[in-house]
Amino acid sequence: MSDEPRPITLEAFAEAIKELPLSAVYAKVLEIRNSIAHLHRSNSELTEFINESCESESDKRELEGYIAENEGVITNMTERLGLLKSEIERRGEPWIEELLNGADTKTDGDQSSATPASQPVVNGMAEGDRNTEQQDTSRGPQDTQADNEEGVYL
Repeated sequence: MSDEPRPITLEAFAEAIKELPLSAVYAKVLEIRNSIAHLHRSNSELTEFINESCESESDKRELEGYIAENEGVITNMTERLGLLKSEIERRGEPWIEELLNGADTKTDGDQSSATPASQPVVNGMAEGDRNTEQQDTSRGPQDTQADNEEGVYL
């Protein structure tokens, strides 16, 4: 068995988010979107390096392997976004684009995983989330998790 940590299964993730408060579910959406954006940026930089500077074929193959691995992680995270959307809608709440746009916008599968360029984020939460949230914003989500020894960490 590998010593590398493995993400929880999609089924376990779907069960775990049922226990989270709504604000934490929305925060998880923003966290995953941020991770996806960083992976896309990393893949762009790796591709640029491969095309412009990488001379060794073995180095190119290694870097292309990293890009493929990142794409697999992006796929996994996109599936998690779908589960988060389903959970939010199951609770009868609006999906995040509806909060951010302030309108009933319809989203398809591709749009639900995209990060809106105009998304205002302060203290790790979108402005729409902050308006509905009643938490102490002087502390970050890590502090809240550390105070609560029990719980699910996704």
